[in-house]
Amino acid sequence: MDTKKAINIVLIIVVLSLWGTVSYKYINRFFGNDELAYNSPNDYNYGVVSVIKKDTFLLVPLAKDPFLNKVLAKPKTQPAQVVRTSPIVKTLPKPKEETLFPSVQYFGYIKSKDKKDELILVKINNRIERVRLNSDIEGLIIKKIYKDSVTVFFNNETRSYKKQ
Repeated sequence: MDTKKAINIVLIIVVLSLWGTVSYKYINRFFGNDELAYNSPNDYNYGVVSVIKKDTFLLVPLAKDPFLNKVLAKPKTQPAQVVRTSPIVKTLPKPKEETLFPSVQYFGYIKSKDKKDELILVKINNRIERVRLNSDIEGLIIKKIYKDSVTVFFNNETRSYKKQ
């Protein structure tokens, strides 16, 4: 019982001292010294202007790379070249050579159970080819495959061909 009584007394003293400190600071604010130190505007030197001088330096190209530890090639200075002006001759633009759309004949398709893609039989420029969807044969791309037709793409032009 004595230890509980001693602990209660110590705790009461600590709480009273904390509240006493808080109340002292609160009351002292109302009854304290009201004088504040103000600096008059005359204390500042408004007329003096400080000049900041810029630091100048020259950058020199490095002869050795500090990170890779390699010697860099020194740039070769070329002698001044004399620029000669000549009259500009307008040239007509050359007409673009248009490649003709290849001759295409569609013979049909084969669908396998194992593979998802169909294999088609196409005759391009008198050569019979076995091709799959989106395959490229000399610039000719197979875009869509149907049972009775095929759609091909060549030089920004799309054409469809029926089964023979």
